[in-house]
Amino acid sequence: MVADAKGFKNGGRSISRRETLKRLGGTAVGLLGILEARRAPAAASRPIQLRYWTWQNSADVQNPRAVAQAEFLALFRKKNPDIELIEEVVPWQQLFQQLLQASAANRAPDVSKVLDWYTVPLAEAGAILPLDEFTQSWSAERRNDYVYSWDDTTVGGKKYAFRHAIRPTNLMYYRTDLFAEAGFKTPPKTLKDFTAAAKASTRGQVWGFVQPFSKADALNKFMAVAPPMYWVFGSDLVDLKTGKPTFHLEAGQKIFQWHQDMVYVHKACPPGEASMDSDTVNNMFMSGTVAATFDHSSKWPEWIKREALQGRLDTAGMPNFADESKPTPANTANSWILVMPKGAKKEAAWRLIEFLQSNESEIIDAKIGGELPTRKSTLKDPFFQTPAAGKMLSFLNYLMESPHPATSTKIKKLEVLKDVLADAAQQIVANKADVKSALTVAAQKYDAQL
Repeated sequence: MVADAKGFKNGGRSISRRETLKRLGGTAVGLLGILEARRAPAAASRPIQLRYWTWQNSADVQNPRAVAQAEFLALFRKKNPDIELIEEVVPWQQLFQQLLQASAANRAPDVSKVLDWYTVPLAEAGAILPLDEFTQSWSAERRNDYVYSWDDTTVGGKKYAFRHAIRPTNLMYYRTDLFAEAGFKTPPKTLKDFTAAAKASTRGQVWGFVQPFSKADALNKFMAVAPPMYWVFGSDLVDLKTGKPTFHLEAGQKIFQWHQDMVYVHKACPPGEASMDSDTVNNMFMSGTVAATFDHSSKWPEWIKREALQGRLDTAGMPNFADESKPTPANTANSWILVMPKGAKKEAAWRLIEFLQSNESEIIDAKIGGELPTRKSTLKDPFFQTPAAGKMLSFLNYLMESPHPATSTKIKKLEVLKDVLADAAQQIVANKADVKSALTVAAQKYDAQL
């Protein structure tokens, strides 16, 4: 076949370029349609990959909270066959920084757990997305179904997170065996009694009380228990309206002076607590070399199953540092929240976030993991009428009878605050520095970075 200048020969008949292109175009469209039709079923059956960051490993059968996670994630997968949920475990101490970096590099997961006090820096960095588009049609009844305040996880009026379980983070855990040996059959209710019990329990290799101040875990325990110590004095770590530091004022001086006196006057705490982290103190408590520590309610289901602690463990409220006739307010900060990072597959990500705060998911978490539900409607389940839920209900009653806004979740320069406070604690506890002077220097350093 030979082509002339104007077209192609076809059986002796000349076909113009225009007609040739028209025919080819129709053929191409037809072929494309066939290919798309063949691809469509495969594409429709391909599940959506959804990455979920969590610090808990679902394969850890020793941790009841991890076992609960394995169950409710399995239920989510069953209910959502079109989603391939990928669990990615990140150490809890690294979650914030890794999430911040991953979001900046456009490699963030679709949903992540993170500690609540990072809500503000993550939102202001644009690393997480507001969730208002998914909640704007909710009724007032649905919004008010939470045990905690709606504004607890908002930034600039926008909803950026939901709590995944709720907990008081400033409970007193004590070894009943060690306190009994020291002559204390019932838990101390006042600061004076607590100091006396810790002092009497300190003997041999046992310390009565240890408060870790290490930077290694970002001052984790202290930042959970310190705010309520300030609240009872009518003070706080910072002024949330101005952002200015207040941790160095009279209330802070009394609090840190007590910590210093516990080391050098009462000799109930080791000077080395200045460089200890939370895990170190928890291990000492479980091994019987610490008689009392402050921690959150989620430790109860984990510790009560430890053979070394069975029959030797109980909890009580934190002693009030200012008014011994009143309970110390419950702090909910330093708890886990669910966020949707930038670049997430939004619809699928919301389905996971919504499911993880559903009644059925929270019941699994309560029965197996011992976690406190975030929704009032979950508490209507018959499980909460059983003896097995007794301890959890006591924690919830404490939260509801002695509430206080989780103020540290609203601090914008929290990382700076923790850094300067850790330095001050190092000087006060390890080096026996003048409390007022050390805190004043810390406040100046913090103020300079606002």
